[in-house]
Amino acid sequence: MAKKRVTLVQVAKDAGVSPATVSHFLNGNFQKMGAETKEKISLSINKLGYQVNPVAKSLITGRMHTIGLVLSDSTYDGDGYFEDLYFLHFAKVIKQQLKALGYKIILLDFEEIFMNIQMVDGIIVKATLDTEKFMPKLMDLNVPVITVGRHNLSYGAHVLRVNDYQSGQTGVNHLLSRGYDKLVILTYPHGHVPGFDDRLNGASETLQQNGKLPTVITGDMTETFGYDTVMNLAKSNQLPQALFCLNDISAIGALKACKDLNLAVPDQLAVLGVDDMPTVSELLSLSTIRHPINELAEAASKLMIESIETDGQRLDPVEEVFPTELMVRRTS
Repeated sequence: MAKKRVTLVQVAKDAGVSPATVSHFLNGNFQKMGAETKEKISLSINKLGYQVNPVAKSLITGRMHTIGLVLSDSTYDGDGYFEDLYFLHFAKVIKQQLKALGYKIILLDFEEIFMNIQMVDGIIVKATLDTEKFMPKLMDLNVPVITVGRHNLSYGAHVLRVNDYQSGQTGVNHLLSRGYDKLVILTYPHGHVPGFDDRLNGASETLQQNGKLPTVITGDMTETFGYDTVMNLAKSNQLPQALFCLNDISAIGALKACKDLNLAVPDQLAVLGVDDMPTVSELLSLSTIRHPINELAEAASKLMIESIETDGQRLDPVEEVFPTELMVRRTS
């Protein structure tokens, strides 16, 4: 026989308070509630095993306590964002942060978000050329929107991003300081991901300031792209002294090619990435530009809840830029 569900009224009776007081407690309305009352309600909830009915709660609060995490899956083939370890770690930290605040996340693509907008209280989007196409329509949905990274235009969304221009500057300065004069930069085609354009601009302008012209190879920035690039350069006897990959994923592919070609790293080819993917980059001893992914996720969680819980008053758009950090390891 199924165990009978504990009701809010039973919790109120056990705690010696009114059902309305329990409701205020569950919805975080503590302004007129003493510490002793909160403690009694909390003890009763734990003792009776009371579980909040999310549907009933959403009817009362007008909120689903769910955030949509949106990433265009055209960045890779098929459902390739599940292969993006940087994105997956970001999603993991976001989930942990929101859970502590009483919210959960769901992964949605753009077609799903417009079909299921009633399921979410806010939206977090990874900024790419593909996601930018949907931003005007997204901003009409009347829910808070945060972009991780910048789009080419401002749409009134909150923007949390790293200093990508600084990433390019730092990377080139590091490689030049190590005596690598012949550099090749790997990045997306121009306009595909605005943040990568910023990285390339920082790298190119730093090279030009040092009297050098940038050599750039563009592609989808996957592991395969990094691998094929090194193989093709080696085959045509055009290997540079250093490869500056503007993400870690392509850098990992480059390292795999070096292994297959028996190229000594960094003596025959130095490799530098960008991101510092948790665990993976360190295990491979990859030199890289660390982006503060944990801080980004924590800031996104906090800003999203602030934007939702404003009693109908829309927050002015926020833009926060996070610094990067050079992580020198074995590959440079």
